[in-house]
Amino acid sequence: MERPKDESNTVYESRRFDMKFRGTSNDLSTVKIYTNKNSFAIEKQISFDSEYKPISSVEYFAGSVLSSILLTLLEQSKKRGFIIEEIEGVLNLSLENPLSLVGVKGYDEEPSIQNITVTVFLFVDLEDKDFDDFCLGALKKSPIYNTLKRSMELEVFFKKLI
Repeated sequence: MERPKDESNTVYESRRFDMKFRGTSNDLSTVKIYTNKNSFAIEKQISFDSEYKPISSVEYFAGSVLSSILLTLLEQSKKRGFIIEEIEGVLNLSLENPLSLVGVKGYDEEPSIQNITVTVFLFVDLEDKDFDDFCLGALKKSPIYNTLKRSMELEVFFKKLI
């Protein structure tokens, strides 16, 4: 079914789902994020300390990217009527200019995540072409993936478990 091109006759909510988040810092060192029904606190953008236990902003970001891709695959498999028996993903990201974050003199370039590579391992009863078609088609339903692929190098690889 084709949707009307003239968006003036459509209901706003059919085109957009708006979300609102609020962040506060009462102690001026931790940011508390409020969602519609939950909240969570973040103490650091990123930690280079291997002993640091709380989740940083970059870790939440990477976890959101990876979980969005995995959940999209699971949701799409249920909609198509087959079962993913096993799924696992590995995400690697590269943070450019990390020394500027720790205040090293002479390093003041803007830090940024330049690329992300995700490898998804799946055990699902699909032949090779159907497997590829399913994975690539499902990926098109991931809002986080679709947003990031336009602004950075983001590669997703699918490996079929046998």
